[in-house]
Amino acid sequence: MERVCENCAREDDDLVLVNRVYVVPERWDTAGSSTTVPGGELWCFSCRSMYPHDVVEPEG
Repeated sequence: MERVCENCAREDDDLVLVNRVYVVPERWDTAGSSTTVPGGELWCFSCRSMYPHDVVEPEG
């Protein structure tokens, strides 16, 4: 049974435990910010390359 990415639901053996990071860009009237969501999710390489995150479990 293959493991599944918890972000895109793709079956993949190359999954890494990450914390999701939500980023709010700076605007003329609002400072930028980011929020890290604890709890950890398994993400595939594709999602890790496209979306902000913090690695919980180092690769390898």
